[in-house]
Amino acid sequence: MILTDAHLHLADGPLDGYGDFRSLGGYMACTARTEEWAAVSEAVCPSRSYGIHPWYCGDWNAGVSDRLRTLLEEDRAAGVGEIGLDSKRGSVAEQLPVFEAQLSLASEMVRVVSIHDVGCEKTVLDAVRAYDGFRGVILHSYSSDSYVKPFAEAGCHFSIGPRLLSRSDVRVSRLLKSIPLDRLLLESDAPHFPAWFCGMGDFVGRIARHLDMEAEDLAEAVSGNYGRLVRGRGLLG
Repeated sequence: MILTDAHLHLADGPLDGYGDFRSLGGYMACTARTEEWAAVSEAVCPSRSYGIHPWYCGDWNAGVSDRLRTLLEEDRAAGVGEIGLDSKRGSVAEQLPVFEAQLSLASEMVRVVSIHDVGCEKTVLDAVRAYDGFRGVILHSYSSDSYVKPFAEAGCHFSIGPRLLSRSDVRVSRLLKSIPLDRLLLESDAPHFPAWFCGMGDFVGRIARHLDMEAEDLAEAVSGNYGRLVRGRGLLG
C-alpha cells in the first residue's frame, strides 16, 4: 500500500509511536508557530507548510507576515498551514484577521492551505469562499458532517485524524460515509502523543472498516487524492 499523511507536526517531538513513518509515500509537515519554521525548512521531507495556528494568533505582526512571504517565495512547493479558527480557545475575533491574512497570501501565491476549525464552520466556509486561487484546501482533523456538502462544493478536501476514533462507531461511520471518497485524506496530526494511533497502515485499516472497504482500496484512493492535490509540488510523481 502507498501510505500518505496529509498533516504531520514533524517539529513537535520524536516519532517513536509512528511505526511505519519511514515507509510513507508522502506527507505534509505542518507548523503552528514561528519557532517551528526553521526546523521544518531545514528538514528533509517531501512537503512542508508554514503558518500561525489560531492559538498563537498573538504572534502575528508585520514582521512575521514578511517572513512567511519570504519562506513561500524561497520554497515554491510549500503550503500555508496550520492556520484557522478555534471557538474553544482564545478569541475568534482576534484570530479572524490573522486567518484571513494567511488565506490571502495562500490564494495570491497559489498554495495548498491546511485549516484548523473548531466550532467555526460557517465563518471558515465564508472565508474560503471569499478567496480563490488556492492550489487546494485541506480541512485538518475534520469532524462536522453537517458541513460536508458546502465544503465539498467549495472544493475542499477532508483530512481525518486519529482523534475521531474517540467517538462512537456510529458517529465515526456517519461522518466518514458523508465525505466524498475523492475528497478524503488521512493524517496522523501529532503522532508523538500517540492516542488511537500507532501507524498509518493500522489507521487505514480501522477507517476502512467504517467504510466497508478493503484497506488496500482505501489506501489507493487516499494516496490518489493526496497525489492529485500536491502534484506539481514534487510529490508522488
